[in-house]
Amino acid sequence: MNKNVIIGLVVVLLAAGGYYQFSYKPAQEAIAARVAEEAAAATKAAEEAAAAAAKQVEEAAAAAAKEAEAAAAKAAEEAAAAAKKLEEEAAAAAAAASDTATAATDAATAAATEAMAVLDPANFDAAKVTALIDASTLGDDVKTTLKSVVTAAASNAALVEPAIAQVKAALGL
Repeated sequence: MNKNVIIGLVVVLLAAGGYYQFSYKPAQEAIAARVAEEAAAATKAAEEAAAAAAKQVEEAAAAAAKEAEAAAAKAAEEAAAAAKKLEEEAAAAAAAASDTATAATDAATAAATEAMAVLDPANFDAAKVTALIDASTLGDDVKTTLKSVVTAAASNAALVEPAIAQVKAALGL
């Protein structure tokens, strides 16, 4: 009986090994193959999605670059227009300043010519010389002194030339 039990036990073990080898193991391998196929399909889908996303990123970057280029071109045009406007305004201001300087020079020349005519001893007029002194930027004490000298010269012809010289010196002429 021991021999039969051992033989029966060997047969049962062989049957179990055969069942495992021919039935259970191929099912596991089929499941593993199916999982590997699904993983490969998922990997392929992920690669395609990544490629599509990369293409979208490239398109977005190209569109952003175009927009940035257009914005830069517009900003450059606006800056050029502003610079041209400033240049025109500067030219107008320079012309106005030149006109003002010319007018001021003409006025100063006319005033100096008139002052020299008033301060000519041959054409001495005490009222005009006094008005010239009052119109000057001299201090009040200097004005008072010069006016008294002019008043004294009005009554004494010998004092006209020294009075005129004194007024010229005070006025810086």
